[in-house]
Formats: sequence, structure tokens, C-alpha cells
Amino acid sequence: MKDSKTSLFFFTLLICLPLHAKDGKHITANGELKALLLFIQFDDDSTTSSDAWPYDTLMLPEWCSVFVSPDTNSISDQFNISQYFDEMSFGKFQLTGDVYHEVVSPKHNQDYYKDIGEVNTEILTSLDSLIDYSLYDNWTGTGSERYINKPDGVVDMLFIIYRNFSNRLFYNNGWTGSAYLYLENDIETNDNVVINKGRMNSGLQLRGAKFGFNYTVYTAAHELGHFLFGGGHIEGITRLGLMTGGPVWNASRGMHSWEKEKLGWIKFTIADTTHNRSYALSDYMTTGDALKIPISSNEYYIVENRQKISRHDKAGDKGIYVYHILDRKISKPFITVLCADGNWNFSIDSELKKLKKDKPNPNGKSEMNFYKQVNGTGFSCNSQVYKDNSAWGDDTDAFDTRYNDVLSPVSNPPVSNKSGIPFTIEITDDHDGIVELNILFKNIYSGKPSKPRGLNTATDSLNNIVLNWLPNKEPDLDKYYIYRSDKNENLIIIDSLLAGHPDSSEIWIQPNPIKTSNSFNYAVSAVDHSGQESLKSAECEIQFDISGGIKITNHEYD
Repeated sequence: MKDSKTSLFFFTLLICLPLHAKDGKHITANGELKALLLFIQFDDDSTTSSDAWPYDTLMLPEWCSVFVSPDTNSISDQFNISQYFDEMSFGKFQLTGDVYHEVVSPKHNQDYYKDIGEVNTEILTSLDSLIDYSLYDNWTGTGSERYINKPDGVVDMLFIIYRNFSNRLFYNNGWTGSAYLYLENDIETNDNVVINKGRMNSGLQLRGAKFGFNYTVYTAAHELGHFLFGGGHIEGITRLGLMTGGPVWNASRGMHSWEKEKLGWIKFTIADTTHNRSYALSDYMTTGDALKIPISSNEYYIVENRQKISRHDKAGDKGIYVYHILDRKISKPFITVLCADGNWNFSIDSELKKLKKDKPNPNGKSEMNFYKQVNGTGFSCNSQVYKDNSAWGDDTDAFDTRYNDVLSPVSNPPVSNKSGIPFTIEITDDHDGIVELNILFKNIYSGKPSKPRGLNTATDSLNNIVLNWLPNKEPDLDKYYIYRSDKNENLIIIDSLLAGHPDSSEIWIQPNPIKTSNSFNYAVSAVDHSGQESLKSAECEIQFDISGGIKITNHEYD
């Protein structure tokens, strides 16, 4: 390590009476957890350039020094890992800590060590005379996920954060972090406390701090989350939770309501499943307001209003997010995001390594949770193989009064559950960040129809305009309105078509229109027998060339 013998700056430890807590799997989820943070750099890491952490910095980059708050009184609106957990828990859980005051370097280059466990052991042992490890022993587990604020002779939490190191040292894998503290053996310190090796024991390690503050905060929070929840990840929710897994990795951000409720940090509002009821939801992330729709003992839906007020809310869209939950009672649940832009058929060109969204299919996958491996290559809706990064979430994921306001058994996506219990969610209003909605368990089609899907525009041999779309399946459907843009580019009703519920699609034909404009936009809406009209479908554009021919442009299913 470096020659400097400057001692560690210690901060006042919060003294309090024993506090009973519950619901953290391997650490307390309530009260103060005090940790030690070490930032590590190999001397031969010079090939890795970084503005966030320049190579061979003896003193810590500024962001490392403020990565964690030293005590509960210093947690504020300043963005760091302490503020993250304080905000997520609404003040119930405070992660505080001490940052060793300089960059620590292993004694040898990377090739000298057989694995990262050997490096960790060397570092923690060599610092034993400089650090009082007993300061980080404040909690005792009493079984059944309960903890008391009392030392037990074992260090509670160490963060060993590396600027970078090779895959070889991390057991030939590409992980950015691990909640398994790799050591050669348990370390008995000079301070009469033990640093235990192993999964969810005395600490964790990360690599990639060269990517800077935000990256390291969320990666560290994710790994600490394993101590709170145990192993496993929640697949398919990307930036909507902390314990996120595929198809997008390193996407952990603000915590999902399942996570907060699991730790006792919030309580769900339970929806009435016997009647039609109206609800008003405030911003979930800043208020903890979330609605649970119970279906069975281990199956339910969760509704969140995401307004992106919190800096940690990285949802792609503002509005109502709906999740279908299959809670296995162990590890993590299966959570499906019901994206407002629907489910689809996707096709893969494995030779060109391209992924394409083909056509709407209620039984297909959404852009957020589609993943398939072909010949060893993983395909998801990321810009490497797709038109954009929709797997990370986009601005058509949430339900609202403008883009998509109805989720029902016959919408796309549909309400579908193992118990076969039908219901409808209808968004009725949103103002000042508050969204109002109806949940219909009686007369589930008494609200407006869902928006038509799959609008496709074509021409026939006579240059007539031919529109076709997938039929709505509401039992009380009456007709469709056909919209076309006028010279002011406003969509106006030009015709209607009685609903026929054919097996394939609805078809409307307009004789070759008078070319009063260079282009027209078309859309359709659905109308029920009560006169309630759905939102309009996605638009299709038709352009006229100089010779009078018709050209279909900007066509993409939505």
C-alpha cells in the first residue's frame, strides 16, 4: 500500500438504545447501519483512462470522499448512497460510514494474485493497525429476520470498491460487484471483531468505480440490496427498481414498491375487488403511494404513479405503471411490466444481428421484457440490435389520458392472470402530478373501449386508400371513427364503420381522395354502444408525389 500512515478520520457513532428491526434478509432494514468504505487501485491499472477517477490518484477523487455520509445528522439532499437509502426508506433506514482517506493500492500488480480474495485479505490485514474495525460491529441477528442494535463480534458491513481489475481476478466473470465477500479465510482483527468471508456476511466488493459517482452509487446500492433481499434479481423491470436483472444490466435505480413494501418501508393501498372503485394516486417515489390489486395468495397487480420527481426515479415515462406479480415467497418475484405500448411479435435477423418489432400481439412480449438468444447472441430491444433503447424503458410505457388510458382483458397488453379473474383499469384524469383511475371488477366494460391497434395503410390498384387494423374485442363495441388530417393538420372525423369483429382485421376503403394536400394522416378510434370513444390509434401518413401517385410513409405499427 502507499507509504502514508495518516490515520483514518473517524466520526461520532450514533449511540442509541437497542432497536428491534425486521424484514432485512441479512442486515437490518431499520435504524443506522454504519459501514467502512475502501477505494482501491492497482498500480498497473494505467491502461484504463477515466476522467471520473484519473489513474494513480493518491488522494481520493472528490466524489469518493462524499460517497457516504458520516452520521445520520449529515444526511441531507446531497446525492450520495446515504441519501439514496434515506429517501427510499422514508427515513427508516440510514446507511452511514467512514471513507478511508486515501486511495489504497495492493502491494503487487494484478498478475501476482490468484484471485480477488487474496487481494482483499492482504488489504484488510494490512490496514488492521490503522482502522478500528469494531466501529462497524453494531448489530446482532436474532433469527427470523430480526435484529437488535447490539454488537455481536462480527463486522457488519465493508464496501471494498475497486477502480478496475481484470476478469481473471473475479473468477473469470464480468460481474461489476458481488455481495459475497471474497477472502482467503475469516480475519480475526486486532479489535476483537471478526471479518467473515462468504455470501452476505461482513461486506461486498465492486469494480468499475472508474465510471464515476452515479454508476458506483447505484451498483453499490444494488449489492447492498442483496443483503436486504437475498440472492436473485427481478428480471424485466430495468430502471424501475433496485434489484434489476436482465435483459438490461447495471440498470438499478429507485426502488420498486414491491421492494419497499417487502422491507416494511411502505404499505400498499388494497384495491376493492368486489366493486367498481375510483382511486387517486400521488407520485409513488416521493410519497410511497402504491395500489395493490389482490388476485390470490401469491398473485396480484401493483399500480404506481411515476412522475419522475425524485432524482432516483429513472422511469422512461410519466404516468401509471402497472405490474403483474407472481410472488414465489422466496427470493424475488416474477414481475411483468404491462407497457402501455403493448405486446408484440418480434423477428430476429441473426445474420445481420437486427431485431424488429413486427405487429401487435397481446400474447407476445413488450419491448421492455423481450429477450431471446440465437446462436449464442442475446437479442433485446437495445440500440445495438434495435432502433432504440426501449429495453431501458421509453416514453410510451406508462398509461395516461393521452397515449393509452385503458387496460382490460381485451386490450393490448391484456389483463391476464392464472386465476382468470377479469378487471379493467381506466385512467380518467391527471392533474398536478395526481392521476385518477377507475378499477372495474363489476361491469368491467362499462368504461370506454381500448385504443385500436395495428393500424396499417395501403393502396389498391385504383389508388384507393385502404385502412386495416386489428379489431377491438369489447362485447359492447358499436363502431369505429375514421380520422384524417385537414389542411391545418388537425385530425377530423371523415367517416365511421360499424364494428364487425372479423377474425383478422377491420377494413375501410376510401376512393382515391382529392389531392388538396401533399400528405394526409389517418387514425381510427373505437366507440361503444354508450357513445364512449377510445383514444385514437397511432397515425399513418400518406404522401402524394407530383405524378399523382400515392406513397405510404412513416408507417410503423404502434
